[in-house]
Amino acid sequence: MSREEIRGPKWDPETEIPSLAGKVAIVTGANSSDGIGYHIALQLALKGAKVYVGARNTQKAQAAIKEMQQDNTAILAGKLVPLAMDLGDLEQVRRVARGFVASEERLDILVNNAGLLPRRLDKDKYGVSVSFSTNHLAPFLFTNELLPLLKKTSDVSPGVRVLSSSMHAMPPKGARFDSLAAFNQELGGTDDFQSNLNRYGLSKLANILFTRELQKRFDSACIAAVTVAVHPGGVRTAGSTNLATQLGDIGMLDNSLTAADGALTPLFGAAHPIVWKERSAYGGAYLVPFGAIEEPSEDAQNADLPKELWATSEQVVQGVLESAMFLG
Repeated sequence: MSREEIRGPKWDPETEIPSLAGKVAIVTGANSSDGIGYHIALQLALKGAKVYVGARNTQKAQAAIKEMQQDNTAILAGKLVPLAMDLGDLEQVRRVARGFVASEERLDILVNNAGLLPRRLDKDKYGVSVSFSTNHLAPFLFTNELLPLLKKTSDVSPGVRVLSSSMHAMPPKGARFDSLAAFNQELGGTDDFQSNLNRYGLSKLANILFTRELQKRFDSACIAAVTVAVHPGGVRTAGSTNLATQLGDIGMLDNSLTAADGALTPLFGAAHPIVWKERSAYGGAYLVPFGAIEEPSEDAQNADLPKELWATSEQVVQGVLESAMFLG
């Protein structure tokens, strides 16, 4: 990772995050110890939060929890809970979200961390690009279905946080989100590496735009919450190692952050007190290592795209799921 990616000083979660006792968090994509989500979940649990560890299946989530508890005996029993959810299945995403709302009393922190970089343009059973559905539509639906609980929590404990992980790979300029066809753009070819990266970048741009529009809707609905999009930096994970291998340049990871350090920027957005204290600055913002606010791409700052993306996302989701819930 180049030094240019780092804008803010490194900080210490142990000393700068206050006690999170009594708070509840969800972190998706948290099952791999060499991944960012694992270390976000771990640090939140170490500060006393009850953390739902998201993974595609219960076995993977339970294995991650076992590893966290073995390595960190300070984590109290019951503070880490498995949350099985396949983001490629929108029916399951809705079912898990509604089950969570029915069973939990609160939700203070939602970290939409899970992501996917497919090797070709495949469409899911709904006719949507797998990368776009997994990286944007699933967290869009999951967040909206959790809104009743997020609002309930913010009413009694202002300062709820919602994060999207937006490793800002750049799609071609001039992106539009006005139709399902726009979600399914080839952006080159169907299975070459650059086109796959372009499509991944389109989904990550959508994460930033979703963050901006969600904050606007939070404010309009008087929901005391902050939502941020986060670029964790260049991090050595299984995914980035696979990417470097595809490029034939494993040396590109020589200066990468560890997964634990890659978790620092999402953790800053999720739990650092200054984010709520200075919410007028952080609300809807784009954070880079290690918590600095930075302007994203020109398309990510477009005034019309957030609303366009939201409207089309609603239409697409409602086309495959009846009675989905969205914030006004």
